[in-house]
Amino acid sequence: MRFPTSLRTHPAVLAAPFIGLFFGYVFLTSTRRIEHLITLPWAAQAASYALHAPVPMAAAAAAGLTAVEATRLRALGTWDSGTVRPTWRIAVQPVLITVVSLSTLVAGVMAGGLWVVGVLPDLYALHLMAIVVVLLTAHAVIGFVVGRRLHALYSAPLVSVLAFMGISFPLGTDSFWAHHITGSVNWVGFGEAYSPAMTVAALLPTVCLALACVTLAGARRDPIRHISLSLVLAIGGLVGAYGITKDWRSIPPTAKGLAPVVCAGERPRVCLPEAGSDHIADVRSTLANMTDRLAAKGVIPRVPRLVTDAIVADDRRIDTAGESWTLALTGGDARQALREDIAISVVGMPCENPDWNVLHYNTLWAAQTIGVGEDYLEWLSRETQEFSQGQTKEQLLAETARVSGLPLPDQKTWYAQQLRSACPTGR
Repeated sequence: MRFPTSLRTHPAVLAAPFIGLFFGYVFLTSTRRIEHLITLPWAAQAASYALHAPVPMAAAAAAGLTAVEATRLRALGTWDSGTVRPTWRIAVQPVLITVVSLSTLVAGVMAGGLWVVGVLPDLYALHLMAIVVVLLTAHAVIGFVVGRRLHALYSAPLVSVLAFMGISFPLGTDSFWAHHITGSVNWVGFGEAYSPAMTVAALLPTVCLALACVTLAGARRDPIRHISLSLVLAIGGLVGAYGITKDWRSIPPTAKGLAPVVCAGERPRVCLPEAGSDHIADVRSTLANMTDRLAAKGVIPRVPRLVTDAIVADDRRIDTAGESWTLALTGGDARQALREDIAISVVGMPCENPDWNVLHYNTLWAAQTIGVGEDYLEWLSRETQEFSQGQTKEQLLAETARVSGLPLPDQKTWYAQQLRSACPTGR
């Protein structure tokens, strides 16, 4: 069939406007809070959020539409020309049209997500889109092979449902490895992208299943060999992906540290992502002032050498131990990080199960030292339901006011004794 004719009559082309409208609805409902979920613009993160919902639907559509086209070609007698044209040449055109049509719609959804966040696509976002195109191609091949053997009345709904459920259902199970091998798009964080292992695990089972279907389609010539090879391909792809992901948790091992970082100053040297570094001089000045005060009062043993924004740190949890600190210094948490978060984290947990009522004095003392005492009291009021649990606000303020009148060595001694008192074992 000539390409222009095929393009006019292909079910994927005819269905594209309706699928596009549905994808538009999915985009509007699934990404309406995307700007609140993404603190800093990162193309791969925005793309992963946008693609997570439509990919299972696109895969189901790819499989079902190629099944319909395969049945239509059989009804037109196209397969009877196999002695003149090889079977694979007959199949390439309809599969390609399906993949291009659906990939264009999915790319539109991704572009919408990037537009909402306000970032241009980069290589990491395009890599994610390439994974989607390969998966759609594999599902289209599977649907085409099944539709050639089984009438579209049965094969189209069958392969569509299996494709959708095969991608979506494992996400609700407790088997974390199954989350990563179905082709579902995993969310990636700022400065992250799909690693090579994630890419292989996402593609291997579906691509091998598509190759197994193609192999099985030629089973009439040598059934035993083709059936055996198809089983090896299908099972091998699944086992290979399992071998890669069996030790993964719900969050896969992404490629990290890809975002550009800007650093400024010395002791503490402050490092922020380039996308959020407009006020790095102010942040560094504030941190230097706070850490100098904390060290002078004996709350910390020394001023940290390095303070890194959690969003670009190797370990993204808040940590103020040692000479390298991690704090949330950009995005929506920036203001909070330079208020009560520092006071809470520098006091930390002196033992496994501290007496929090005792520890409140230490934390308020640390907060007052760096000038954020009122911020900490507001936070503590929310945590204790307006001081209905533990001490009153007046008791806390009275004790810290008393200690403020003591000589500096006595203030340091009081702070250390309070930490010991907060631990049941006295350590």
